[in-house]
Amino acid sequence: MTSAAPPREIEQYRVDAVDAALGLLMLIAETPDLGLSEITRRSGQSKARVYRLLCSLEANGFVSCSTEKRSYRLGLAAVAVGNAAERQIDIARVAAPIVARLGSDTGETVQLRVRDGRNSLCVAGWEPDRAVKVLANIGGSRPMHAGSGVVLLAFQDEAFRESVLGEPLKAFTERTCVDPERLRQILATVREQGYYVSHGEVSPDLISISAPVMGRDGKIIATIHIGAPTGRVSDSLLPNHIETVRRAARELSALLGGARTAV
Repeated sequence: MTSAAPPREIEQYRVDAVDAALGLLMLIAETPDLGLSEITRRSGQSKARVYRLLCSLEANGFVSCSTEKRSYRLGLAAVAVGNAAERQIDIARVAAPIVARLGSDTGETVQLRVRDGRNSLCVAGWEPDRAVKVLANIGGSRPMHAGSGVVLLAFQDEAFRESVLGEPLKAFTERTCVDPERLRQILATVREQGYYVSHGEVSPDLISISAPVMGRDGKIIATIHIGAPTGRVSDSLLPNHIETVRRAARELSALLGGARTAV
């Protein structure tokens, strides 16, 4: 079962340079057009370190430096991240009632996941009031080749799919498929049937049922899925859960402007 990293673990693995760079980025976001000396003063760091961090941020497009005033403001990469965050937050807001209803109808945890680079990212979730359950793990990210992320990967364009399959694939459990040819077959089946059932690919005792949420342009926006302990989803119950998840995906697609999900 998935869970967010506990606060103690987060603190243990924080990277000082990343924290410092993000602090500068937020400072520039709040007060654009500051020069190096003023950014140094406000950040409380050495001028040499601030300059190195700003060079890294500028090289990656997160800040830009005016050649005339030598002052800094957000770059195009920061704008792209902000736009993506706004879209994801909007999706989460629109999806909230459908996510909650799907959880209530099935009695299982629901996640809504979107593409985040080569990973799938959970942007919305719902958890049942029961002792044994899967955690929604909002903000959790993992590769797309296992679990519900398979649906996200299946509906990407071929070039992207092949770029993912061309890299070494992580095996979360012994049931995680890491063979590119076998994965191609799985992805083709997912596109044909319009859903995916994952048995123990991310956690040995977890089953998930996923369906794509499509946009008006026919491209995938997100995947919505339920996750449950394997023993709680019998063979007789599985078809009903599949149809319930697919119905929720169709409703969310319609809300977000898509004609319908794949069938």
